[in-house]
Amino acid sequence: MSDRPDVVVVGSGIAGAAVACRLAPDLAVTLVEREPTPGLHATGRSAAMLNETSGDPVVCALATASRPFLADPPPELGLAAPLLGPRGLLWVGGDGTGDQLEALVAKAPWAAHRVDRAGARELVPSLADGPTAAGGVHEPGAMTIDVAALLDGYLRAFRAAGGDLRLSAEVARCTRTAGSGGWRVEAGPHRLTAPLVVNAAGAWANAVAAGAGLSALGLQPMRRTAALVAAPDEVAAWPMVMDVAGRWYAEPETGGLLISPADETPMEPGDPRPEELDVALAIDLVNDALGLELRSVRRAWAGLRTFTPDRVPVAGPHPDDPSFVWLVGQGGSGIKTSPALAAVVHDLVVGGRDVPHDLSPARFV
Repeated sequence: MSDRPDVVVVGSGIAGAAVACRLAPDLAVTLVEREPTPGLHATGRSAAMLNETSGDPVVCALATASRPFLADPPPELGLAAPLLGPRGLLWVGGDGTGDQLEALVAKAPWAAHRVDRAGARELVPSLADGPTAAGGVHEPGAMTIDVAALLDGYLRAFRAAGGDLRLSAEVARCTRTAGSGGWRVEAGPHRLTAPLVVNAAGAWANAVAAGAGLSALGLQPMRRTAALVAAPDEVAAWPMVMDVAGRWYAEPETGGLLISPADETPMEPGDPRPEELDVALAIDLVNDALGLELRSVRRAWAGLRTFTPDRVPVAGPHPDDPSFVWLVGQGGSGIKTSPALAAVVHDLVVGGRDVPHDLSPARFV
Protein backbone atom coordinates (compact mmCIF):
# COMPACT_ATOMS: atom_id res chain seq x y z
CA MET A 1 0.00 0.00 0.00
CA SER A 2 1.22 3.46 -0.88
CA ASP A 3 0.32 6.65 0.94
CA ARG A 4 0.98 8.65 -2.23
CA PRO A 5 -1.59 7.51 -4.81
CA ASP A 6 -2.60 9.45 -7.89
CA VAL A 7 -6.22 9.69 -6.70
CA VAL A 8 -8.04 9.39 -3.40
CA VAL A 9 -11.70 8.42 -3.83
CA VAL A 10 -13.82 9.16 -0.75
CA GLY A 11 -16.72 6.78 -0.18
CA SER A 12 -17.09 3.11 -1.14
CA GLY A 13 -20.78 3.08 -1.93
CA ILE A 14 -21.78 2.21 -5.46
CA ALA A 15 -20.60 5.54 -6.91
CA GLY A 16 -17.18 5.48 -5.27
CA ALA A 17 -16.65 1.80 -6.00
CA ALA A 18 -17.64 2.27 -9.65
CA VAL A 19 -15.35 5.22 -10.28
CA ALA A 20 -12.45 3.65 -8.37
CA CYS A 21 -12.87 0.51 -10.48
CA ARG A 22 -12.91 2.56 -13.67
CA LEU A 23 -9.83 4.62 -12.74
CA ALA A 24 -7.64 1.87 -11.25
CA PRO A 25 -6.33 0.40 -14.54
CA ASP A 26 -4.91 3.81 -15.46
CA LEU A 27 -3.96 5.39 -12.13
CA ALA A 28 -2.92 4.47 -8.59
CA VAL A 29 -6.17 4.80 -6.63
CA THR A 30 -6.85 4.63 -2.91
CA LEU A 31 -10.50 4.25 -1.90
CA VAL A 32 -11.30 5.36 1.66
CA GLU A 33 -14.48 4.53 3.54
CA ARG A 34 -15.69 5.81 6.90
CA GLU A 35 -17.50 2.55 7.74
CA PRO A 36 -16.00 -0.92 8.35
CA THR A 37 -17.97 -2.30 5.38
CA PRO A 38 -18.41 -0.88 1.85
CA GLY A 39 -21.88 0.19 0.78
CA LEU A 40 -23.34 0.12 4.27
CA HIS A 41 -25.81 2.99 3.89
CA ALA A 42 -27.64 4.00 0.68
CA THR A 43 -26.19 1.24 -1.51
CA GLY A 44 -26.78 -1.59 0.94
CA ARG A 45 -30.41 -0.59 1.50
CA SER A 46 -31.48 -0.10 -2.07
CA ALA A 47 -33.94 -2.27 -4.00
CA ALA A 48 -32.52 -1.11 -7.31
CA MET A 49 -34.15 -1.38 -10.70
CA LEU A 50 -32.79 -0.52 -14.10
CA ASN A 51 -35.51 1.55 -15.72
CA GLU A 52 -35.46 4.49 -18.09
CA THR A 53 -38.58 6.36 -16.97
CA SER A 54 -38.03 7.33 -13.32
CA GLY A 55 -36.21 10.52 -12.43
CA ASP A 56 -35.14 13.60 -14.31
CA PRO A 57 -34.58 13.14 -18.07
CA VAL A 58 -30.82 13.44 -17.44
CA VAL A 59 -31.05 10.54 -14.97
CA CYS A 60 -33.05 8.52 -17.49
CA ALA A 61 -30.39 9.16 -20.15
CA LEU A 62 -27.66 8.00 -17.74
CA ALA A 63 -29.64 4.81 -17.07
CA THR A 64 -29.97 4.19 -20.80
CA ALA A 65 -26.23 4.68 -21.22
CA SER A 66 -25.55 2.28 -18.33
CA ARG A 67 -27.73 -0.55 -19.66
CA PRO A 68 -25.10 -2.19 -21.94
CA PHE A 69 -22.60 -2.42 -19.06
CA LEU A 70 -25.17 -3.85 -16.65
CA ALA A 71 -26.56 -6.28 -19.22
CA ASP A 72 -23.10 -7.52 -20.23
CA PRO A 73 -20.63 -6.61 -17.49
CA PRO A 74 -16.91 -6.82 -18.28
CA PRO A 75 -15.15 -10.05 -17.24
CA GLU A 76 -12.95 -8.12 -14.81
CA LEU A 77 -15.91 -7.94 -12.43
CA GLY A 78 -15.74 -11.72 -12.05
CA LEU A 79 -19.49 -12.23 -11.80
CA ALA A 80 -20.88 -15.76 -11.61
CA ALA A 81 -24.43 -14.83 -12.64
CA PRO A 82 -26.20 -12.05 -14.58
CA LEU A 83 -26.68 -8.75 -12.79
CA LEU A 84 -30.12 -8.13 -14.29
CA GLY A 85 -33.35 -10.05 -13.85
CA PRO A 86 -36.73 -9.63 -15.56
CA ARG A 87 -39.36 -7.63 -13.75
CA GLY A 88 -41.06 -4.86 -15.72
CA LEU A 89 -42.47 -1.62 -14.35
CA LEU A 90 -46.04 -0.37 -14.37
CA TRP A 91 -46.78 3.25 -13.55
CA VAL A 92 -50.41 3.96 -12.64
CA GLY A 93 -52.35 7.18 -12.23
CA GLY A 94 -55.78 8.34 -11.18
CA ASP A 95 -57.92 11.14 -12.53
CA GLY A 96 -55.95 14.18 -13.67
CA THR A 97 -52.62 12.36 -14.10
CA GLY A 98 -52.77 11.78 -17.84
CA ASP A 99 -50.18 14.48 -18.57
CA GLN A 100 -47.77 13.00 -16.03
CA LEU A 101 -48.13 9.57 -17.61
CA GLU A 102 -47.54 10.98 -21.08
CA ALA A 103 -44.41 12.73 -19.80
CA LEU A 104 -42.99 9.39 -18.69
CA VAL A 105 -43.35 7.96 -22.19
CA ALA A 106 -41.78 11.10 -23.64
CA LYS A 107 -38.60 10.45 -21.62
CA ALA A 108 -38.07 6.99 -23.14
CA PRO A 109 -40.53 6.24 -25.97
CA TRP A 110 -38.39 3.28 -27.07
CA ALA A 111 -38.76 1.70 -23.63
CA ALA A 112 -42.28 2.52 -22.42
CA HIS A 113 -45.82 2.83 -23.73
CA ARG A 114 -49.22 3.92 -22.49
CA VAL A 115 -51.78 1.38 -21.39
CA ASP A 116 -55.44 1.93 -20.57
CA ARG A 117 -57.08 0.71 -17.38
CA ALA A 118 -57.80 -2.70 -18.88
CA GLY A 119 -54.20 -3.01 -20.01
CA ALA A 120 -52.96 -2.15 -16.54
CA ARG A 121 -55.23 -4.79 -15.03
CA GLU A 122 -53.87 -7.42 -17.38
CA LEU A 123 -50.56 -6.90 -15.61
CA VAL A 124 -51.93 -6.43 -12.07
CA PRO A 125 -55.49 -7.84 -11.96
CA SER A 126 -56.39 -6.57 -8.48
CA LEU A 127 -55.78 -2.87 -9.22
CA ALA A 128 -58.49 -0.67 -7.73
CA ASP A 129 -60.49 1.72 -9.91
CA GLY A 130 -59.32 5.05 -8.46
CA PRO A 131 -55.56 4.65 -8.87
CA THR A 132 -55.95 3.51 -12.49
CA ALA A 133 -58.59 5.92 -13.78
CA ALA A 134 -56.04 7.44 -16.19
CA GLY A 135 -54.52 4.08 -17.07
CA GLY A 136 -50.80 3.63 -16.83
CA VAL A 137 -47.41 3.35 -18.49
CA HIS A 138 -45.72 0.00 -18.98
CA GLU A 139 -41.95 -0.35 -19.24
CA PRO A 140 -41.58 -4.06 -19.95
CA GLY A 141 -37.78 -3.99 -20.17
CA ALA A 142 -37.27 -2.67 -16.64
CA MET A 143 -34.98 -5.08 -14.80
CA THR A 144 -33.97 -5.85 -11.25
CA ILE A 145 -30.30 -5.27 -10.40
CA ASP A 146 -28.30 -7.52 -8.09
CA VAL A 147 -26.85 -4.68 -6.03
CA ALA A 148 -24.58 -6.79 -3.83
CA ALA A 149 -23.08 -8.58 -6.83
CA LEU A 150 -22.49 -5.29 -8.66
CA LEU A 151 -20.77 -3.67 -5.68
CA ASP A 152 -18.65 -6.78 -5.06
CA GLY A 153 -17.76 -6.88 -8.75
CA TYR A 154 -16.62 -3.27 -8.81
CA LEU A 155 -14.46 -3.82 -5.71
CA ARG A 156 -13.06 -7.11 -7.03
CA ALA A 157 -11.98 -5.49 -10.28
CA PHE A 158 -10.62 -2.48 -8.38
CA ARG A 159 -8.38 -4.65 -6.23
CA ALA A 160 -7.28 -6.78 -9.18
CA ALA A 161 -6.12 -3.60 -10.93
CA GLY A 162 -3.98 -2.69 -7.93
CA GLY A 163 -6.50 -0.53 -6.08
CA ASP A 164 -6.09 0.07 -2.36
CA LEU A 165 -9.24 -0.03 -0.15
CA ARG A 166 -9.02 1.38 3.36
CA LEU A 167 -12.00 0.88 5.66
CA SER A 168 -12.88 2.57 8.96
CA ALA A 169 -11.13 5.63 7.52
CA GLU A 170 -13.41 8.65 7.85
CA VAL A 171 -12.04 11.73 6.12
CA ALA A 172 -11.58 14.45 8.70
CA ARG A 173 -9.68 16.96 6.62
CA CYS A 174 -8.18 17.57 3.19
CA THR A 175 -5.51 20.25 3.06
CA ARG A 176 -3.39 21.61 0.26
CA THR A 177 0.22 20.48 0.36
CA ALA A 178 2.77 23.24 -0.03
CA GLY A 179 4.18 23.67 -3.51
CA SER A 180 3.01 20.42 -5.10
CA GLY A 181 -0.61 21.43 -5.69
CA GLY A 182 -1.75 18.14 -4.18
CA TRP A 183 -3.96 17.18 -1.27
CA ARG A 184 -3.07 15.77 2.13
CA VAL A 185 -6.03 13.61 3.15
CA GLU A 186 -6.50 12.65 6.80
CA ALA A 187 -8.63 9.50 6.72
CA GLY A 188 -8.91 7.73 10.06
CA PRO A 189 -5.37 6.60 10.95
CA HIS A 190 -4.12 7.20 7.41
CA ARG A 191 -2.31 10.21 6.00
CA LEU A 192 -2.46 10.21 2.20
CA THR A 193 -1.06 12.63 -0.35
CA ALA A 194 -2.55 12.78 -3.84
CA PRO A 195 -2.92 15.28 -6.70
CA LEU A 196 -6.65 14.55 -7.00
CA VAL A 197 -9.59 13.86 -4.68
CA VAL A 198 -12.90 12.41 -5.89
CA ASN A 199 -15.69 13.12 -3.42
CA ALA A 200 -18.21 10.28 -3.66
CA ALA A 201 -19.21 10.42 0.00
CA GLY A 202 -22.97 10.54 -0.54
CA ALA A 203 -24.80 12.11 2.40
CA TRP A 204 -21.43 13.08 3.92
CA ALA A 205 -20.12 14.79 0.77
CA ASN A 206 -20.79 18.34 1.96
CA ALA A 207 -18.78 17.64 5.12
CA VAL A 208 -15.87 16.32 3.02
CA ALA A 209 -15.92 19.51 0.95
CA ALA A 210 -16.01 21.65 4.09
CA GLY A 211 -13.02 19.71 5.43
CA ALA A 212 -11.20 20.69 2.23
CA GLY A 213 -12.05 24.36 2.72
CA LEU A 214 -14.39 24.35 -0.31
CA SER A 215 -17.99 25.43 -0.69
CA ALA A 216 -20.76 22.84 -0.52
CA LEU A 217 -23.37 22.07 -3.16
CA GLY A 218 -26.57 22.33 -1.18
CA LEU A 219 -26.92 18.55 -1.00
CA GLN A 220 -29.87 17.28 1.02
CA PRO A 221 -30.08 13.73 2.39
CA MET A 222 -33.65 12.40 2.53
CA ARG A 223 -34.95 9.40 4.44
CA ARG A 224 -36.76 6.74 2.42
CA THR A 225 -38.74 4.02 4.23
CA ALA A 226 -39.40 0.51 2.95
CA ALA A 227 -40.92 -2.67 4.33
CA LEU A 228 -41.27 -6.28 3.26
CA VAL A 229 -44.80 -7.53 3.89
CA ALA A 230 -46.41 -10.94 3.50
CA ALA A 231 -48.44 -11.06 0.28
CA PRO A 232 -50.42 -13.57 -1.83
CA ASP A 233 -48.36 -15.87 -4.02
CA GLU A 234 -49.70 -14.31 -7.24
CA VAL A 235 -47.83 -11.03 -6.66
CA ALA A 236 -44.60 -12.80 -7.59
CA ALA A 237 -45.59 -12.53 -11.26
CA TRP A 238 -46.40 -8.82 -11.12
CA PRO A 239 -44.19 -6.02 -12.36
CA MET A 240 -43.06 -3.33 -9.99
CA VAL A 241 -45.93 -0.86 -9.59
CA MET A 242 -45.34 2.85 -9.01
CA ASP A 243 -47.76 5.69 -8.41
CA VAL A 244 -47.12 8.45 -10.95
CA ALA A 245 -47.89 11.04 -8.27
CA GLY A 246 -44.98 9.71 -6.20
CA ARG A 247 -46.97 8.57 -3.16
CA TRP A 248 -46.09 4.84 -3.04
CA TYR A 249 -44.56 1.92 -4.87
CA ALA A 250 -44.59 -1.86 -4.54
CA GLU A 251 -42.27 -4.53 -5.92
CA PRO A 252 -42.42 -8.32 -5.64
CA GLU A 253 -39.58 -9.67 -3.53
CA THR A 254 -38.60 -13.05 -2.17
CA GLY A 255 -40.82 -13.46 0.86
CA GLY A 256 -43.59 -11.10 -0.17
CA LEU A 257 -43.99 -7.55 -1.44
CA LEU A 258 -41.59 -4.66 -0.88
CA ILE A 259 -43.59 -1.49 -0.27
CA SER A 260 -42.76 2.15 0.37
CA PRO A 261 -44.65 5.41 0.89
CA ALA A 262 -41.94 7.01 -1.30
CA ASP A 263 -41.22 9.40 1.57
CA GLU A 264 -38.55 12.08 1.38
CA THR A 265 -37.90 13.35 4.88
CA PRO A 266 -34.91 15.74 5.18
CA MET A 267 -32.28 14.40 7.58
CA GLU A 268 -28.73 14.99 8.65
CA PRO A 269 -26.22 12.34 7.48
CA GLY A 270 -26.49 9.29 9.68
CA ASP A 271 -28.11 5.90 10.09
CA PRO A 272 -31.86 6.37 9.62
CA ARG A 273 -34.49 4.15 11.19
CA PRO A 274 -37.96 3.43 9.82
CA GLU A 275 -40.86 5.26 11.42
CA GLU A 276 -43.91 3.15 12.30
CA LEU A 277 -46.24 5.79 10.88
CA ASP A 278 -44.45 5.69 7.51
CA VAL A 279 -44.70 1.91 7.36
CA ALA A 280 -48.39 2.06 8.25
CA LEU A 281 -48.96 4.72 5.57
CA ALA A 282 -47.29 2.52 2.97
CA ILE A 283 -49.53 -0.40 3.88
CA ASP A 284 -52.67 1.75 3.61
CA LEU A 285 -51.70 3.30 0.28
CA VAL A 286 -50.69 0.02 -1.32
CA ASN A 287 -53.75 -1.81 -0.04
CA ASP A 288 -56.02 0.90 -1.45
CA ALA A 289 -54.28 0.92 -4.83
CA LEU A 290 -53.62 -2.77 -5.37
CA GLY A 291 -56.78 -4.16 -3.80
CA LEU A 292 -54.85 -6.22 -1.26
CA GLU A 293 -55.18 -6.83 2.47
CA LEU A 294 -51.57 -6.52 3.56
CA ARG A 295 -51.00 -6.60 7.31
CA SER A 296 -47.96 -8.62 8.36
CA VAL A 297 -44.68 -6.70 8.25
CA ARG A 298 -41.74 -9.07 8.04
CA ARG A 299 -39.05 -6.40 8.02
CA ALA A 300 -38.81 -2.62 7.79
CA TRP A 301 -35.82 -0.38 7.12
CA ALA A 302 -34.85 3.11 5.98
CA GLY A 303 -32.05 4.57 3.92
CA LEU A 304 -30.76 7.95 2.80
CA ARG A 305 -31.11 9.31 -0.73
CA THR A 306 -29.07 12.47 -1.28
CA PHE A 307 -30.28 15.07 -3.78
CA THR A 308 -28.80 18.15 -5.41
CA PRO A 309 -31.02 21.26 -5.62
CA ASP A 310 -32.16 20.33 -9.16
CA ARG A 311 -32.32 16.57 -8.46
CA VAL A 312 -29.70 15.76 -11.11
CA PRO A 313 -26.40 14.13 -10.09
CA VAL A 314 -23.14 16.04 -10.03
CA ALA A 315 -20.03 14.63 -11.71
CA GLY A 316 -17.23 17.10 -12.27
CA PRO A 317 -14.60 19.42 -10.81
CA HIS A 318 -15.31 21.94 -8.08
CA PRO A 319 -15.56 25.40 -9.69
CA ASP A 320 -12.94 26.75 -7.28
CA ASP A 321 -10.50 23.82 -7.55
CA PRO A 322 -10.40 21.36 -10.47
CA SER A 323 -8.35 18.89 -8.42
CA PHE A 324 -11.41 18.25 -6.21
CA VAL A 325 -14.01 16.28 -8.19
CA TRP A 326 -17.61 15.72 -7.12
CA LEU A 327 -19.55 12.51 -7.78
CA VAL A 328 -22.69 12.88 -5.69
CA GLY A 329 -26.41 13.64 -5.60
CA GLN A 330 -27.75 10.54 -7.33
CA GLY A 331 -30.90 10.65 -5.20
CA GLY A 332 -31.70 6.94 -5.35
CA SER A 333 -30.55 6.46 -8.94
CA GLY A 334 -26.91 5.76 -8.15
CA ILE A 335 -26.94 2.05 -8.87
CA LYS A 336 -28.62 2.16 -12.27
CA THR A 337 -26.45 5.12 -13.36
CA SER A 338 -23.12 4.05 -11.83
CA PRO A 339 -21.47 2.81 -15.05
CA ALA A 340 -22.27 5.98 -16.98
CA LEU A 341 -21.28 8.37 -14.19
CA ALA A 342 -18.02 6.50 -13.59
CA ALA A 343 -17.27 6.83 -17.29
CA VAL A 344 -17.87 10.60 -17.14
CA VAL A 345 -15.36 11.00 -14.30
CA HIS A 346 -12.87 8.68 -15.98
CA ASP A 347 -13.06 10.69 -19.20
CA LEU A 348 -12.46 13.87 -17.18
CA VAL A 349 -9.56 12.59 -15.09
CA VAL A 350 -7.80 10.32 -17.60
CA GLY A 351 -8.96 11.70 -20.94
CA GLY A 352 -9.05 15.38 -20.08
CA ARG A 353 -12.57 15.75 -21.47
CA ASP A 354 -15.05 18.31 -20.20
CA VAL A 355 -18.08 16.97 -18.36
CA PRO A 356 -21.56 17.75 -19.73
CA HIS A 357 -22.95 20.97 -18.28
CA ASP A 358 -26.03 19.10 -17.08
CA LEU A 359 -23.77 17.17 -14.67
CA SER A 360 -21.19 19.81 -13.83
CA PRO A 361 -21.20 21.47 -10.40
CA ALA A 362 -20.56 24.74 -12.27
CA ARG A 363 -24.29 24.86 -13.06
CA PHE A 364 -24.93 25.92 -9.46
CA VAL A 365 -22.54 28.88 -9.58
